[in-house]
Amino acid sequence: MKYNVVEFFKSIEGEGKRTGYPSVFVRLAGCNLRCSYCDTAYAQQASDAVECFNEQELVDKISEYNCSRVTITGGEPLLHDLRPLLNLLYATDYEVNIETNGAVPLYPQRIGKTFYTLDYKCGTSGESKKMLMSNYYLLNRNDVVKFVVGSKEDFKDVDRVIAYCKKVGCKPKFYISPIWGAIELAELVEYAKQKDDLCVQVQLHKIIWDKDKRGV
Repeated sequence: MKYNVVEFFKSIEGEGKRTGYPSVFVRLAGCNLRCSYCDTAYAQQASDAVECFNEQELVDKISEYNCSRVTITGGEPLLHDLRPLLNLLYATDYEVNIETNGAVPLYPQRIGKTFYTLDYKCGTSGESKKMLMSNYYLLNRNDVVKFVVGSKEDFKDVDRVIAYCKKVGCKPKFYISPIWGAIELAELVEYAKQKDDLCVQVQLHKIIWDKDKRGV
């Protein structure tokens, strides 16, 4: 299997349940969405790839970083068949975070220590109608649902998705963060205070480095 790679680097997780922990990032090329606030437009097209690796080559490169965590992101990584790569990572005991946009089917069967960070696209994104609610049946306690909001209207989407998860019996961790510069963090905090299972977060990498810096 060949994987079109835009970036390959080691940094800390900037958001989600592994925030602040080192991870090896593999950013794959190609995305099926065009969100209004996209901060990785340089990975939207398959032609944006700068290198191509098979699964063994990728695992060999990952092993050079001496890190037990891997983050596969994009673009949209599930446009690639990740299963050959995940099988090799499982064999070498990596914990893998797959960051997915919610508009591509998840794998019915988990491979190794893999969890999903699923991004529900709220109304501000312009892509909310493309969300696959069937994915939520496959989530478990190790997974994350992330909401990026740009207005108070987006809170209605958050309410609806959390209620849906409770209805279908899935219990992921819920995180909410602002579109950079679009909404005040204090507004998110006031909203989250009304909940019992919603964690406010910021993109840590955009605080440490310039918000447009790549490879961090």
